[in-house]
Amino acid sequence: MSQDTKTAVGQRTQQLLDGPLKHIRGAALAAALLPLASVAAAPASAATCQSGGTVCGVVFNDANHDGVLEAGETGISGANVSFNGEVVMTNPDGTFEFTPLSPGENLPPGSYTVSVTIPPNTQPSPVTMSDGAGNSVATVAWTGSELNGITVNFGFVPAAIQSPGTGTPGYWKNHPEAWPVPSIQVGGVSYTVDQAIAILDVVGKDKRTTMFSSLVSAKLNLLVGNDGSCVNSTIVEADKWMATYGPIGTKSAVAASSFAWKVGEPMHRQMDNYNNGMLCAPHRN
Repeated sequence: MSQDTKTAVGQRTQQLLDGPLKHIRGAALAAALLPLASVAAAPASAATCQSGGTVCGVVFNDANHDGVLEAGETGISGANVSFNGEVVMTNPDGTFEFTPLSPGENLPPGSYTVSVTIPPNTQPSPVTMSDGAGNSVATVAWTGSELNGITVNFGFVPAAIQSPGTGTPGYWKNHPEAWPVPSIQVGGVSYTVDQAIAILDVVGKDKRTTMFSSLVSAKLNLLVGNDGSCVNSTIVEADKWMATYGPIGTKSAVAASSFAWKVGEPMHRQMDNYNNGMLCAPHRN
């Protein structure tokens, strides 16, 4: 190994000691550092940036619930990872990598968030890494001189509560027998099952019907026992939105181009993703 290579390995080792590896127990530390000697001399391991990527890592099943990627722990494929406005999907072995910065591309020094959409029926390990909106998050420090090669891994464990599965507005509209309650409150107004289904069946330009559909479905999905950690706060805010602009059939309709919908649409999208099984609970079979 050349002197330049040894120097680069030593610098990367110190970066890991000061960052992702600073909490690793002594016994695991030696094993974690072992591959560093071969990083520059051989093809990179699965947990390193293989093409000089900006940020890379592994989304994995944390078998011993310690938050550290260790030998024998398997990757989770198909998980969505976000960084600096870019989204990638993990490979079959759970690895992910964001493309290297191009020459002249500016990424100012500072703290940046890397997030992973929590896979269904799992929770982050440790759970404190959850942002409460359906993501596991980590913060990476960008120094400006360290342009590429930051490694961050995300561990997940089985959720304490197994979900029966979420349903979309179409499911709840066509399965009144599955409703766990005889009536449901939206924006402070109580609707019977028949009344709510009648609104779910409406397709029009009034965006209150859009919000009503995603909100009622999200509430029902919680009531039947699904994990709602990623939408609980959104449901509360959406209920307030409906109280302000509803009920449907009163006041003026909310247009897609209105300020009201600019505020409301992100809430609708969050609940719609949840109802479709894309967040903290799987879609029902």
